[in-house]
Amino acid sequence: MKEVNTVTVNNIKYLIKNKNDIIQGTLLRGNQWNNDIVLLIGYWIKKFNLKHFINVGSHIGTVALPLSRYIKKVTAIEPFPPTYKHFLEHVKLNDIKNVDSLNIAVGDKENKVYFLDSNHKRIKNNSGGIHAVTEEDIEKNRLSSILHSKKYYNVMKRIDDLPVEKFDIMLIDVEGREYETIKGATKKISKNKPIIIIEIWENPKRKLENMSTTKEEVLAHINNLDYKLVKQLNDNYIFFPKNLKI
Repeated sequence: MKEVNTVTVNNIKYLIKNKNDIIQGTLLRGNQWNNDIVLLIGYWIKKFNLKHFINVGSHIGTVALPLSRYIKKVTAIEPFPPTYKHFLEHVKLNDIKNVDSLNIAVGDKENKVYFLDSNHKRIKNNSGGIHAVTEEDIEKNRLSSILHSKKYYNVMKRIDDLPVEKFDIMLIDVEGREYETIKGATKKISKNKPIIIIEIWENPKRKLENMSTTKEEVLAHINNLDYKLVKQLNDNYIFFPKNLKI
């Protein structure tokens, strides 16, 4: 049986099940994962009196859970079943009551998804890089789907079709499926006008993964929803509604 350590970072307890994993290893050393993003969202929660944070691709909760201490409501979406289970263990361990969670993938249409093999040498210590892939992805060799396993599967849905309402900030980390995620959330984004922080792969990586869209197409699609790009932090692009004063 694997040894499980418990660590506390930013007043959140985490179960470390794989000390060699990139994210869990960071926590084990006492460091906040994605610290710049956590601090920035925390600042905006206070400045703009934000109430509802959606974390698309929440993983084990390293952003959603610390921010749940400072905002009224968090909705966390995580597709990979073992990671989602790990996330729920953290919610329970920390006795957090204001987090709703969904174990689904998101895109621009309803579909069935599989995942990259979590035991593959490329993935086993990078649990944040487990792509959700459709049958079409497998057929077209997108998103490293040659590494997929059918041990776990799930459903993909549009954010527009989910029971998620009145949100004012969202963080999106969907491993290359940024365009489809935004396309499937267009109605709710247009209605709620949230601040958007989204990780967008650069074009060389998109080309390597046989993606059908470029980074520029993703950026343009968000801009066309009446948004403006205000900041970039590494691969994270930050958009504000045009009518929101910084």
